[in-house]
Amino acid sequence: MAIIKGSIEADVPLEFADLEWSKFVLESLYRNYSRGFADVEPLLDEEDMDAGEVNFETEGDRLVRVTVELDYVPRTKDTAAEEIARAEGALRRDLEKYRRFLLEQCERESCRPS
Repeated sequence: MAIIKGSIEADVPLEFADLEWSKFVLESLYRNYSRGFADVEPLLDEEDMDAGEVNFETEGDRLVRVTVELDYVPRTKDTAAEEIARAEGALRRDLEKYRRFLLEQCERESCRPS
């Protein structure tokens, strides 16, 4: 088993990032793209991971760092290093999709305090 980890930062309130994470995951899982986010579909499959953790940290009242850490089990031993590298790349791309999703939602909903 390998642990893969990735993070993003966004200039949004912590509570907003946490709420939007739930929406992002639900839309990804149920492929509900009714709000125009057709690129939300995750690159990592549920079969790709055993367990994971999502952490939200903040510096001040707006800059949020979201860190995802997943326990990843390669399906084959022969290409385990390649699979782990693929999974790490997929996690980075999924987190970047979340960051774009989060910033677009924040802009739409005026989430930043004046």
